[in-house]
Formats: sequence, structure tokens, C-alpha cells
Amino acid sequence: MKIPIYRNTTYLLISIMVVAAIVRLIHINQPFIDSFSWRQSSTAMMAENFYRRNGNIFYPEVSWDGPGPSYNGREFQTVTYITALLYTVLGQHDWVGRSVVVLFSLWGIFAFYQLVSRIWDRDRALMSAAIIAIFPGNICLDRSFLPDAAMVALVVTSFWMLIAYLQTDRWHYLLLASLFAIWGFLTKLPGLIIGIPMLYTIFVVLGHRGLLRPKKLILIGVAAISILLPVAAYYLWARHISLTYPPYHFAGSGNWLWDPASREWWQQKYFFPQLYNHIYNWLWTYPIMILVAIGLFLPPNYKLPTQESEEQSSNVAVPVPAMFHWWILAFAIYYFIGAQELVLNPSNLNIINPAAAALAGNGLIALASFAKRVGGSSSALALITAILLIISGIGYTQLNLWCYYPWAKEGYELGIALQQITQPSDLVVTLANAGGGDPVAIYYSRRRGWVFPPAIYRAFPPSSPQESMRKNSIYWKYPITDDNLIAILEDLITKGADWMGIVKYNNNQIAKDNPKLVAYIQKTLELYQETPNRVIYRIPPKLKTTKR
Repeated sequence: MKIPIYRNTTYLLISIMVVAAIVRLIHINQPFIDSFSWRQSSTAMMAENFYRRNGNIFYPEVSWDGPGPSYNGREFQTVTYITALLYTVLGQHDWVGRSVVVLFSLWGIFAFYQLVSRIWDRDRALMSAAIIAIFPGNICLDRSFLPDAAMVALVVTSFWMLIAYLQTDRWHYLLLASLFAIWGFLTKLPGLIIGIPMLYTIFVVLGHRGLLRPKKLILIGVAAISILLPVAAYYLWARHISLTYPPYHFAGSGNWLWDPASREWWQQKYFFPQLYNHIYNWLWTYPIMILVAIGLFLPPNYKLPTQESEEQSSNVAVPVPAMFHWWILAFAIYYFIGAQELVLNPSNLNIINPAAAALAGNGLIALASFAKRVGGSSSALALITAILLIISGIGYTQLNLWCYYPWAKEGYELGIALQQITQPSDLVVTLANAGGGDPVAIYYSRRRGWVFPPAIYRAFPPSSPQESMRKNSIYWKYPITDDNLIAILEDLITKGADWMGIVKYNNNQIAKDNPKLVAYIQKTLELYQETPNRVIYRIPPKLKTTKR
């Protein structure tokens, strides 16, 4: 049922895009101290190292594993490399990286509108775009210096181009769909899950048009192979990098169903409580959860296209009512094999948000249509406005609590202090924030060094050469004794560490749990600076040559 707010879709879409830009630019100057400080700091290090050290995009490098080189097996560095190029013009500022992500996200909203309008209608496309523009989780991730928003924008664009090809048979759409898919899957591998709703859409659209023939399917199959080959080649290269260079890190490893730790998943109730907390508290919030539930069980009610409308390539609708249901199914499969990865690194949840926004948009249209039948168009518009305001209000409140909150402020200040007192060639050891391991202090020190305790990566068997090279590392999820921590620190000192910075003991769980380590540090290292929030020690040169 038509609602009169949609008479001028162009102006409305522009308004949605403007609102989306405004809410994503809030706190655009914020340092990487918010809810994703850990991952953003590592991402920022790779951009910085492209800018200052090695500009080869195939060698992403972090700064938290000593003097280097410290190349990582990572996703294709779309966001960090563009940011590094912009650094040469704008200088190295945190807002540059955030702005690159914002621009990708705005394109993603436009592509999402085009996608929904082609498989449903413009009413639902506008409503879905409006919802994703104010989606709390999207706002948070679309201004975080992470690759997830870029990946989603690229794979949504690929899906849009694929549907355009299926509806028009114009080969350049298939070419663009393939190129955007390659770029999106390289930017982050979880984008691959949209292959399932893509496959469903191919069969539905071609079946509706009577074109489900071997020749057409072979052509699409060739395109699929051309997409997967370069993606597979790149990630094999990334795996090679992770096996060749310290710290021997392959992004995302250790958190999957086939890893030994998955035996504990059932004890954790398959992480469903953590997933619910993410969805309820910041990713969706409960108004969107309700709309998604409505949209999930009420199929979109729209008129099937006429032959005349099918010939209009600018906005061709085909009956693909369950496409986003298949997207949800694809995510469920992803969750089944990677539940721990998704809850530990919740930015990966961003891939489900387009499907959720589309279903929520469909649910809101259903409510508005009912309101129109009961009270007329003015009641429908009032209901839409009220619900969108409720989503915005609750979302902004939760963003302040979860996304914008400066969780890593003390680590950031520690990094700034280290930058002021150290030399560019100095190596620092940092124990930042509550649990240690966060590289935010190293990034803002503009130095290289080690997080403490250093990370362990469990991808190697005990007998492998890489395992022997990382023998003094630990995985900070598990307890470790004072004696082991002292031995690790002594090893880092002999490797050349010059300074150690610690977020003050009463804010640091590792320090609280290991008083013997604290006593060793206070006795052995030279106190250089102490404030209510941090303490910085200078490591005496004589210790670096002393075998302890």
C-alpha cells in the first residue's frame, strides 16, 4: 500500500544520506579509544606503516611485536591503504581513517537502497535505507577505523549489480558485480556469506523470467570462479605471510568450530548470551529487534511488475520476497562455524545488518499500512516518524554507553606520555587498560615495541619452528604465574626494550593479580614518571645485556 511520503524519492534519499553522514561524523576526531580501540589501533598501525615504512599493500605491518618487520596475514588492506595515501596529503590524523570508512558506508547506504528497490519496491527501499542510516550498530561501525563497513558496502554493491544483470541481461552489470565481489571479499572474507542469498536470487529471478538455462548458468558459474580464484590466491598469500614473519599472526585464527577450543563452546551456551547482549545493547537495540521480527514473518506485500515495467532498467522489481531471509540463513551458518570469532570481534556482525534493516523496513511498512487503513495517511506518517525517532533516541543513548565511551583513555594518555619522553628509535613495553594486550598505547607513542603480555597465536603445533620462536608469549585470556610473567619481561628486556609504561595498578587486572610481578618491576626498573593514571619506567641499559 502506497504511503504519500514517497512521492519524491530523490529528495527523500538525499535527505536520508545527509542524516546518515551527520550521525556518522559525530566525534569524528575521537582518538581510537572507544569500544573497538584494540582493533582500531592495530588497523591504524598498518596505515601508519604503509605511510612511514613500507608502502607495499601486500605486506601489512603492525608495531606491537618489537622492532620488526612484523608483517601480518590480514585481509586486503583497502581502508588502511587509502588512508595511508591520504596521509601524504592531509597528514596523519585519526579523523582521516574514520572519514574513509564513513565515505564507504554512505556509498553502501545508496547501494543498499538500489538493491532493495530492485527486488521489492521503492517504498520499502526508502524505509530500509532510512533505518540503516540510523541503525545504532551501523553508526558505530561506520565511523570506526575498521574494514567491516567497506566490505559491506562493496558486497552490497556487487549484489545490486548482480540483480541488475539478472533483470536486464546486460553483461557490463555482471562484470561490475564480479569486480565489486572480488574487492569486497578481499577487503574482508565474511562477505562471502552473501553467496547463499545470491544463489537463491539467481534461481528465483531467472526462473521468473524463464531463463534458467545451462548457457546462462555456465556464464554465471564462470563469473563465480573468476571471483573466487583471486580471493583464494590472496588469502593463501596472507597465510604465507603469517607463517614467515613474526608475530606469525593470521587474522581470525583460533576461534572456529574446527579449532580445539571449540570443545568449550557448549559450556558457553554457544555464546548466545553474548550474541544477545551485542544485538540488544548496541548493534540493533530492541525497537529494531521488534521490527525485524515483524518483517521476518510478514512477507512484503507489493504488486508484481508488468511487462512494461520490466523493460525499464532503472528500477525493475522482481518477486524475490525471501532474499533477506536467505541472508539471515547464511549468517546462521556463519555463526555455527564461527560463533566465538563473532562474539569476540563483534565488528564481524556488521554483515547481518543490511538484511536486518531490510526486514525492519518491511516491518515498518506493514505497520504503517495498517495505520493508514485505520486512521488515514496522516496516522501512517505519524507512526513512521514516531518509530524512527524512538530508534534514533534509544540508539543514541546506547551509542554513548557502548560506542563513544572512552574505554581506552588511560592507554591513550600513556601512549602520548611515552611519545613525549622517548626517542623515535626506542622500544616500549606497554601494559594498557584493564586486561593488557591493547596496542593503543604503542600506537599513540608513535614507537615500536611489545604489548604486555605478548600475544600467543595457537595456529602452530608444539613441534613447529614458529612455536619455538614464540615460546615466551602467552594468550592473555588465561591466567599465568608471576614467575612466567617476570621471565617474559626479562626476555623482552634482552631483546632491546627501553621503556615500560603501565596503566596504574588499581585499573589494571594483570597488575592486581600478580603482586610479585609488580614488586619485581618496582625493584628492577627505574621509575621515571608517575601520575594517578599511569606509571612509566626506564629500563637500565645494563639489564639488556644481563642474562637473567
